[in-house]
Amino acid sequence: MNPETKQEVYREGSKVYDAAGATIMTFTPINRIHQHLCAFHIYAQDHTRHVEAHHFCSHRSKDFHQCVIYDSDAADARLIGIEYIVSERVFKSLPEEEKKYWHSHKYEVESGILYMETKGMVPNVVNDTAEKPAMLELHQTYGKTIHTWAYDESPELPLGPPQLMMSYTHDNQADDEAIRRRDERFGISTSAKKKLREGYLPHYQKDSKADQWEKSGTGIVFKPEEVEIQA
Repeated sequence: MNPETKQEVYREGSKVYDAAGATIMTFTPINRIHQHLCAFHIYAQDHTRHVEAHHFCSHRSKDFHQCVIYDSDAADARLIGIEYIVSERVFKSLPEEEKKYWHSHKYEVESGILYMETKGMVPNVVNDTAEKPAMLELHQTYGKTIHTWAYDESPELPLGPPQLMMSYTHDNQADDEAIRRRDERFGISTSAKKKLREGYLPHYQKDSKADQWEKSGTGIVFKPEEVEIQA
């Protein structure tokens, strides 16, 4: 059998497998995902690198959400990382050493950069209404984000160690052109969302132990270290 024929057989077999899988397999954790959030992340150690991040989230509890992150909402999107989101109450209870890994969502929500993605036929006014409860909740939360695929440098394969990611905290940090392209692609307006949210978000001061890089001027990287195996 020549390579082209083998590849065709493989593709046809995959179609059958996919169809059977949808019928006989269970996807319970995946089926709990009920929220799609879009924002941008920056590398903890390099704030010149901005990547679009689509979060598909489920809620383990009111105080704890967990999200799988893709680089887009396309069917062949890259799975690039995970984010855990906790309420302020949980964040305050974390060990002090742990807090350095976490970022706030205050600016992302207030700026309009973070938004809840809905289907293309949903009018913006409906989207704005639907996302209001989510934005009110996320406004006072904190995230711990790890990317396992630095697709801006290695688009074909997930190479290298995982990366700690952070979020924007001020206007001068964002990549305006990337945001403009995102808004144009999805038919939304970050500036309009910012203005709308000014009308319903409460005044809020984030916890000073989040976004520690703002004071230290340093970022965290994960460096592989070989150790003896415990057996």
